[in-house]
Amino acid sequence: MISNELKSQIQGAYSRFLEAKSLKPRYGQRLMIAEVAKVLGDIAVDDEGRRSGEPAVVAVEAGTGTGKTVAYSLASIPAAKAAGKRLVIATATVALQEQIVFKDLPDLMRNSGLNFSFALAKGRGRYLCLSKLDVLLQEGHAQTATAQLFEEEGFRIEVDEASQKLFTSMIEKLAGNKWDGDRDSWPQALEDQDWSRLTTDHSQCTGRHCPNFGQCTFYKAREGMGKVDVIVTNHDMVLADLALGGGAVLPDPRDTIYVFDEGHHLPDKAIGHFAHYTRLRSTADWLEQTAKNLAKLLAQNPLPGDLGKFIEQVPELAREIKAQQQFMFSACEQVAEFRPGEDMEGRERPRYRFIGGVVPEHMREMGIELKKGFSRLTDLFTRLTELLKEGMDAEVSIGIPSHQAEEWYPLFGSLQTRAQSNWELWTAFTAEDPEDSPPMARWLTLAESGALFDIEVNASPILAAEMLRRNLWSVAHGALVTSATLTALGKFDRFRMRAGLPKLAVTAVVP
Repeated sequence: MISNELKSQIQGAYSRFLEAKSLKPRYGQRLMIAEVAKVLGDIAVDDEGRRSGEPAVVAVEAGTGTGKTVAYSLASIPAAKAAGKRLVIATATVALQEQIVFKDLPDLMRNSGLNFSFALAKGRGRYLCLSKLDVLLQEGHAQTATAQLFEEEGFRIEVDEASQKLFTSMIEKLAGNKWDGDRDSWPQALEDQDWSRLTTDHSQCTGRHCPNFGQCTFYKAREGMGKVDVIVTNHDMVLADLALGGGAVLPDPRDTIYVFDEGHHLPDKAIGHFAHYTRLRSTADWLEQTAKNLAKLLAQNPLPGDLGKFIEQVPELAREIKAQQQFMFSACEQVAEFRPGEDMEGRERPRYRFIGGVVPEHMREMGIELKKGFSRLTDLFTRLTELLKEGMDAEVSIGIPSHQAEEWYPLFGSLQTRAQSNWELWTAFTAEDPEDSPPMARWLTLAESGALFDIEVNASPILAAEMLRRNLWSVAHGALVTSATLTALGKFDRFRMRAGLPKLAVTAVVP
């Protein structure tokens, strides 16, 4: 049972909030506060403060106008603080995220008497990479031959007059503390093609080895996150963190109470995180280009030790996999009977579904060979990135200067990411589905590739239930899912099935 102290704190905060804003209590809002508080405020813990009982999950459907944000915040913030846990509020849309951070939570702090801190958590891709901006502002003449080899991987360095003006404006605003490096706070909308040249991901970021680490806009934004009571983010970031084992970019799930607003999106978002695809022709072209690039790199830089040994192995392996890709392309053409002249302007691209997710045995065997090849390629690139990371330390010699290791790291990081995504696709495409759960959906799609056509191979879970059950509900300290549309015909059965809610999860519909 919820403690009298916590109950009194929540009731007092609600009363003060209503009085300060001259509002009358809403029945639905009061009911939602009570339902959330009963579950999240009464979680049994062990001697270390970790949940010791069944998963503490509550799902509440509350109609538009209920005041959901106020209701769940008033109940969950005191509950999380009383338990010594962090609260993560995740939304499906940027609009709601910003409303919560810039309007709802400040309003609640001013008027409820609750004392808490909060921060907005965005992915690395929303922030400027200073190292990339530095390179682009060198106007191309200082660009290294190495990076020129990897333009295919997104390292395009030509800067036209308009881009030069934009990039110069950015560095000036950063220097004058008039911009924080967040894409969303730049005064004008930024084109994706411009922004993609300015940001990075975890595979390319050198972290503390970067000369701009002290001024890094992403890490500066993250500094405050470790100290706040409430973190506001999106469903995608929570799912990405869970896919990494939890606690990688957000707090440890065992020390976290989650609130999923717009929660009806959660099952589909989760499926998207565990879906995989590859395009056969474009991947074959990438493998050939990678083989050529690294052969040129070796010609320009005779490399001793493990660095040279690992790079030397890539071209031959890449061409072996390319040949396997071409065999798979022919097999897909035959089974799907795609024709190059098929209409690509229609609403849906031509698609071939494997019935029951069952792939013909000869294609499965080919896929297993591709899985093995990409596993070896991923392993090589992983070893290279680990070696380059070591080489960024001036005291460690890997055969190239530390500044060159720093330059090469993002290039090989991007190669490792692409190789791994292909390995994940072929792993899912060839996996044997368990008899006691729905099969993996597997299909082929006809796609455009310049003047030619390509075949896209896809594999995706049908339901995200097991992933959410295993990685979220069973490990989180507690969780709330809320939305205006969680039920079907007044029942939670369909959402329970799709989201994998625990058997003892509490459900409620409030008016």
